[in-house]
Amino acid sequence: MRTSAEAPEGPSVTPPGPAAALSVEAEPADPGSIARLEVALSALVRWSESKHTRSEVAQRSGCDLQAGPMRLLEHFDVAGPMRVSDIADCLKIDISTVSLQLRELLRVQLVNRVADGRDRRVAMIVITVEGRATVARVRAARRELLAQVFARVRPDELEQATGVLIRVQEHMLADMIAELRSTS
Repeated sequence: MRTSAEAPEGPSVTPPGPAAALSVEAEPADPGSIARLEVALSALVRWSESKHTRSEVAQRSGCDLQAGPMRLLEHFDVAGPMRVSDIADCLKIDISTVSLQLRELLRVQLVNRVADGRDRRVAMIVITVEGRATVARVRAARRELLAQVFARVRPDELEQATGVLIRVQEHMLADMIAELRSTS
């Protein structure tokens, strides 16, 4: 399984493995720090989801997928093949929402349905080569824009923030996998 931090191009980032990240118990977070983090992350999410930023990413990447199908495509790039029901469970969204988003991805051939090797009656959704290329182009466009946003941040501060976010992502992925295994 890959983390989204493993970009196909750009600077190489080698995050610590999930086992290393999960083996360290941290002290409880300071509520004031969490509050400031929430405000900062909210601002970054609003920027990344804004009409202007999405339009700029679409122009630079040549991909004009809506946000929902794009997030789903990125999920497949990280998580690998999955059943539709597992996707819905994993992303905590309704199966009908997944089906609508999948319809668009299937139509433009960014994902395919394939039979599960263990049970041919079960369909798995897999990202295609073009789907991975699309994700790579979108991520490259986002990196260009993020470089502008973070231009005034010192490299050591950016590296420290990156390390923290990668550890958080690894915890989230490990929790997601554990939850899927417990319900399977």
